[in-house]
Amino acid sequence: MRYGFIILIVMLCIVTKGYAQHSVVSTQIAVGAEDVLDTYLSPEKYKGVEFRFVSDVVRHSGKHPTTYQLTHEGALGYSHNRVKNAHALTGHYDFAFAMMHDWSFLDDKLRLHAGGMADLNLGFNYNTRNSANNPAQGYASLQIGPNVLAQYEITLFHKKMFVGYQARLPIAGVMFSPNYGQSYYELFSEGNYDSNVVFHAFKTFQIRQQLSLDIPVAKRTAIRVAYINDIRQGKPNNLKQHHYYNAGSIGVVINK
Repeated sequence: MRYGFIILIVMLCIVTKGYAQHSVVSTQIAVGAEDVLDTYLSPEKYKGVEFRFVSDVVRHSGKHPTTYQLTHEGALGYSHNRVKNAHALTGHYDFAFAMMHDWSFLDDKLRLHAGGMADLNLGFNYNTRNSANNPAQGYASLQIGPNVLAQYEITLFHKKMFVGYQARLPIAGVMFSPNYGQSYYELFSEGNYDSNVVFHAFKTFQIRQQLSLDIPVAKRTAIRVAYINDIRQGKPNNLKQHHYYNAGSIGVVINK
């Protein structure tokens, strides 16, 4: 089932490329604060800094009022507990694909796109304080949910600019997780499966959203300044997990 979703996403990406007539490509670097909890590793929250690289492609179809969005995101974070005697190294790779319907309002100044998305996330959390038997946690999830993009044209300082908002809301999917008290040695060396693929639907609130301002600097090029808010939560096998992220970002937008 998991591999079927991944193959479908790849096929859709290839197909949509042929129908696209207009693409908006953005590349951003974000720096912000992370708040991490994983009770498999520690009952303590870890807070620190996280760096992200975000590549986003929005393709507008010429044949139908349809927009496709592909997002690649890589992150690396470093955090510590309250008394700063333990540290954690976190990281993830995220790929999201969305297909949305288009609407236009106010003489095309306001553009709205809404539809569905699939989100694949792979990551890790390494705790420097834990013993050799339990030093790290691996993450893998595939989720689906609604996706929305909005863009509004404004005039500021006699220059045309664009305010954008985008959000994706994972509501159901599957994720990997060890069970309570289960070691990775038991799982991978001994082959002791214990409900390690967990299905969830409408059990936790998750959202990834971005508010941005695009400032044109050339005919097809703009500078993007944005705020990113990413809330990921879960409770697989009664192990509490969360990763909260708030950051500012800057990047380049190219219209093709």
